[in-house]
Amino acid sequence: MSDSGSSDRATCPKCGRRRDQGAPACPRCGLRFALWRPALADHRVPLTPAGQEQWAQLEANWQDLRRHEEFAKYCLQANLLPAAGRCYRDRLDRFPGDAIATKMQKEILAKATLGLMVQKRQPGAPVTRSKWFWVIILAAMAMAIAAAFIWGPGKLRAHGPGATVNVKIPR
Repeated sequence: MSDSGSSDRATCPKCGRRRDQGAPACPRCGLRFALWRPALADHRVPLTPAGQEQWAQLEANWQDLRRHEEFAKYCLQANLLPAAGRCYRDRLDRFPGDAIATKMQKEILAKATLGLMVQKRQPGAPVTRSKWFWVIILAAMAMAIAAAFIWGPGKLRAHGPGATVNVKIPR
C-alpha cells in the first residue's frame, strides 16, 4: 500500500515540492518530515487573481521578457514577492534547466532582499519634527528674552540717569 496517493504525503508541507517516496527530508528545503507538525506551518500569501492572470499569460508567452518584468513589478508593488518566487521555483521544478526561470528567481530574491535592507535602514523622523524640539527651542527663546530684560537695561543704568558720555571728536 503506497501513500503517494495521499495529498498530505505527496508534497512537502513546507515548500510544496513533490516528495520522494521514503525520503526522510525534502531535497529542496531540507525539512525533516518526522519532525514536522502542522502547527509549525507559516501562512503563505497566495497570488491575487490579477497576479494569477498575469502568471498564466506569462506562462503562455514564456519567452517574452517584458511580461516577466511586468509580473515582477506587479508582485513588488502588491507585496507578493514570496508568491512570485514560489511561481518561479515551481516552474524550475517542472523544467529544471529553464534559464529564464532561474534568472527571474534570482531577480525576485534580490528585490526581496533589497526591500528588507531598505526597511531596516529607514531613518526615524527628523528631530525638528518632534514636539519636544520645539518646546526646548521656545523655552530657550523665553529664557533669552528674560535674560535680556534682566541684564540688558542694567548696563544702560550703570551710567546713571541723565548721564552723558563725553566723546572727543578729532578735528
